[in-house]
Amino acid sequence: MLNRRNVALQLAGLATLIGVGGCGNVPQPFRRTQNTSNPLLANPSGAGIGILPPAGLDDLSGRYVADRIAETLRQQEIPAEALDRAGVLGFTVEGNLSDVTVEDGVARVAFDWRLLNRLGEIIERLNQDIEIDSTTWTDQDELALNTVADDISAQLILLLAPPVIAAPNAPESKPWAGLTVTIERPETAPGDGAQALGRALANRLLAEGFQPPEDEADFVISASVSVSIFDASQDDVSILWTILSPDGENLGDVRLDNRIPRGQLDGAWGQIAEAIVDGAFPGLLQIVVSQVVPRR
Repeated sequence: MLNRRNVALQLAGLATLIGVGGCGNVPQPFRRTQNTSNPLLANPSGAGIGILPPAGLDDLSGRYVADRIAETLRQQEIPAEALDRAGVLGFTVEGNLSDVTVEDGVARVAFDWRLLNRLGEIIERLNQDIEIDSTTWTDQDELALNTVADDISAQLILLLAPPVIAAPNAPESKPWAGLTVTIERPETAPGDGAQALGRALANRLLAEGFQPPEDEADFVISASVSVSIFDASQDDVSILWTILSPDGENLGDVRLDNRIPRGQLDGAWGQIAEAIVDGAFPGLLQIVVSQVVPRR
């Protein structure tokens, strides 16, 4: 018989993390490494990234490049939309054609790109130097424009959603090493919470030696997020994590509750999602460990 565990936690760490919006640097939601030095000086109220047509291209070509970049980012679960002006979403990517030289049938094309917050402050600069067949570049055909869009999209993806590399050999001392887990993301999370929580939990599971399933998973972890009004300026937020067996049996729950300033979860969650996962993970792991012996 599998035992059902319930773990209730208070999100004191989340309260601290969310509450710094008015004093000093807010945690940056996009990161190459765990300890980034780039400050996020504005706490956006809108989730996602607006992609502007790069300056230096004609209107049709610029819009095509912006649309392709936005679509590529969305395929990587990064909320993005091609827009005509900055400040509509929480962040903006803008670029300009800075140099073109043609030699021996090859066009060497350089773009300068910038990631801006809602206040227009530069968070990150990206330089793009690529070689394109001079004829396709002169004609501005789809092949040339795709080369520009796909190259800068790859750079942006590495910046905004760096790949997670699982440790090749999980320590054998961990009884859960090699267990497989499927994550069901919450449908009710505000802002980009569904994507952010799912990504943060997947990163943590891989780092701890869990694996994605090739067929049926050993465990399924689902989450639900509810936000209710407490008073004129604060909301109560509850996050319920549930671990299920492959046949849908509830093996245990982990609940996190906190009171936060209104609107703090309406944009990009970033490191807030990581704080939530950090708070819930010990309880989730406790439930999994309690099942390892009977399941194996």
